[in-house]
Amino acid sequence: MQYTKVASDAFEKLQMNAGIIVDSFVPSTGVIGNILGATTGGLTFNSNPEYTDFGEDVDNVPANTKQLKRCTGYDPVISGTFLTVTAALAAQLSGGADVDASDTTKIVPRHELKDSDFNDVWIVGDYSDKNAGAASAGFVAIHIMNAMNTTGFQLQTGKNEKGQFAFELHGHYDLEDIDNVPYEIYVKAGTPALANLTVVSEAGTSSGKSKITVSGYTLGSGESYVYQTAESVAPAVSYGESVSGWTALTSGGEITPTNGHTKITVAVKNSENKAIASGSTTLVVAT
Repeated sequence: MQYTKVASDAFEKLQMNAGIIVDSFVPSTGVIGNILGATTGGLTFNSNPEYTDFGEDVDNVPANTKQLKRCTGYDPVISGTFLTVTAALAAQLSGGADVDASDTTKIVPRHELKDSDFNDVWIVGDYSDKNAGAASAGFVAIHIMNAMNTTGFQLQTGKNEKGQFAFELHGHYDLEDIDNVPYEIYVKAGTPALANLTVVSEAGTSSGKSKITVSGYTLGSGESYVYQTAESVAPAVSYGESVSGWTALTSGGEITPTNGHTKITVAVKNSENKAIASGSTTLVVAT
């Protein structure tokens, strides 16, 4: 059938699993902050744009004319249900509330809102078919700013069931930067990550030599070990980087490092001389 098909890279563009809700996330490194709690039923985000049609009451102008449509604001919201709770999270879910200074098991609600009641929150979920390593894993991340749970603290219990804490975290504008929409989205495809090698260096059979043993990886067709040494910092290599200038190595074989070199990095190269695995260690040389 001509149109019963999907793109060949469809799996690379799927957002998978429920994701997590955290208090901070660094998109450039993939490093997450604190997970707020375990959830059930997944997480829902809605940007909730608000539009005004300035031409709706103008004679001879049809409704929904694009030139007269304006976005007047957003009410971004993350909603879901926590299964776990701490005193700090209970205070956050209460909206305007504090953990009592003298009794940290007690949450004290208040009418007055403080700046500290508004906190940035992130949803981060797996994206694409490559999700190994913080720096290389693919993700879809949604950041809402100045978030507060406007529905207040909620608890639903049930016979032989876990307690459930429903929430709606709404993002808020800031008068100090009123043009900044209080949410943003990141979509990053994953990249392959280097497999890890275990590299062991032992004194060789004669002065100046070192025996290098590599484990933790099974060489495939067209793959081989190569190495490079350095004085004090092990050479770095990235996935797919050319290692055509490195020296061939057989695991269990002996090498003669350059005098003064104390570090070695071993890489697995494929048939295109590109690195696909690596590991480093300190050199031990026979005297």
